[in-house]
Amino acid sequence: MRKSVILFLLFLFFGYAVNIRASGKVRALKSAGPGSYKILKKTKGPTVIPFKMHNGKPLMDVEINGKKATMMIDNGILWDQVWLFGTPLVEELQLKPIEKSTIGGAGEGDPTEAYTSSNLTLKFKDIVFYDQPVYVSPPAAGFARMFPGADGQLCNTFFKHFVVEFDFVRNQVILHDPKTFQYKGDGSVLNMLENKSGTHSVPFSFTMLNGKTYSGQVDIDFGGVHIFKIALNNKLNISLPPGAQPISSYGAQGRDREYTGMIKQMTIGKYTFNKPKVFFGDEKTSRIHPGNLGVIGLPMFMNFDIIFDYIHNKIYIEPNKNYFDGKLHKGEIRYS
Repeated sequence: MRKSVILFLLFLFFGYAVNIRASGKVRALKSAGPGSYKILKKTKGPTVIPFKMHNGKPLMDVEINGKKATMMIDNGILWDQVWLFGTPLVEELQLKPIEKSTIGGAGEGDPTEAYTSSNLTLKFKDIVFYDQPVYVSPPAAGFARMFPGADGQLCNTFFKHFVVEFDFVRNQVILHDPKTFQYKGDGSVLNMLENKSGTHSVPFSFTMLNGKTYSGQVDIDFGGVHIFKIALNNKLNISLPPGAQPISSYGAQGRDREYTGMIKQMTIGKYTFNKPKVFFGDEKTSRIHPGNLGVIGLPMFMNFDIIFDYIHNKIYIEPNKNYFDGKLHKGEIRYS
C-alpha cells in the first residue's frame, strides 16, 4: 500500500510529457485548429475562460456533450485531439472505441494503450467548440489516478483559432481575435520554431557555475513541472554541476532518470533568473527535440503574462507579480 502511495505522489509531482501514436492516420496540426467554434457572448472583445490551479496544473470547467467535466491544460507534444483519462465521464458520454492508439512519453517503459472515439462538443460559458477529435485512455492506464480532479487534457493548440493569453494572476485564459490583436505591452517577443516532433521551441541561454554560457533553443512544455530541464547528452556535452543530486521521477512510460543542481543564471528574452535550481536529463528522458538545450515548463511561464500566437509563431512574455528581481516563481516545486 505504501509503495502505491509513493508512486502516486511521484507521478503527481514530477509530471510528464506525452505524444500520441495512432495505428491509422492522425490529423496534422493546422494553423486554425481543429473543428469549429461559436462565440456565445454578445459583447465585443476577447473571450475569457477562467481556470483554477490544482496540484500544479491549470484546470478548466467545461461541458462535454452536455456533461460537466474538468480539463487540464498542457502542450508538451502538441496535437489537435482532446485527451480523456478514462474517468467515469467516458461511460457517461458512452464513448465507443473506433481506432486503437497508444500514448507514450517520458520514462523507460512501453507506451500505454488508448483509442479514438466520436468527435466531441466542448462548451465553456462564452464559447462552444464543435467536432473536436478525441483520444481516450482506458482506466487501467492509470492517468485518472495520476491526475486526480481532471477528466482529461486540452492542449494549448486546442485554442489555435485565437491568439491565446494566459494570465496567472487572475487565472484566466484570454482568447484574442487574431485579426484585431495588437500587442501593446513592453515585454519580450520570442520567435517560436516548430520542431518535427510537434513541439515548439524558443531562444534561451544559461550559464553554468564554471562560467560557461550556452545559447540556443529550448522546447516548451506548458505542463512540465520543472522551471528548466537541461539536456546532458547532446552535441554540447554539457556536464552536471558540482553538487548535483540524482532524483527519481515518473512519466507516461514509467521511471525517468534525472538530476537536480544549481546553475549561475538563465535568461529568456530580456529577463534573467539568478542561481536557479534546475534539472538535468538526457534527450530521451527529457522528451526534447535533439539538438535543443532542454525544456522549460509551467513554473517558468507562471512568472509572466504569456501570449501564444501560433499563427505568426510568436510568444509575448511580460513579468507579472509572481516575478521579482530574478527570483523564481513562489509556487515552484523545490527538492532537497
